[in-house]
Amino acid sequence: MSRKHLAAAWLAAIGLAVWGCATMAKAAFSQPVVALRDVRLSSVGFDGGTLDVLLSVYNPNEYDLDASQMTYAVLVDSSVVGQGATDQRWVVPAKDSAVVRLPVKFSWQGAGAAGQHLLNSGSVLYEVRGAMKIASGLGTFTLPYDQRGSFRSLAHPR
Repeated sequence: MSRKHLAAAWLAAIGLAVWGCATMAKAAFSQPVVALRDVRLSSVGFDGGTLDVLLSVYNPNEYDLDASQMTYAVLVDSSVVGQGATDQRWVVPAKDSAVVRLPVKFSWQGAGAAGQHLLNSGSVLYEVRGAMKIASGLGTFTLPYDQRGSFRSLAHPR
């Protein structure tokens, strides 16, 4: 076998090994479960305010997940109320959860319709979606998440 053929065979073997490791890593990786934990009013001003959206992130894997970036959008009744990104680093231990705080700026115009709907019906549909960049023992992944639900006002007489 010539050197040229031997080099090509080695490159093919290395390529297959890298592809196989990446495929096994993705198969061994379980996606984190993101759930809305709480929404708190952080600040209020003339133009709007800031909400602290608290997400619970559960790591079903046997190893820690190290998140270095997260993008997010908060929707109420299908309208974007706020969005942003954070470079705040956080770690979710293996088989455990961590709470992540996302500061969401909102305008009174954007929040007005949701507030009116909440006052009238006692509940609003929400969605928190985005992506998180996570490093693990198996590599770095960008994972989308999408949490939907209904928020009920405790003050509504239903």
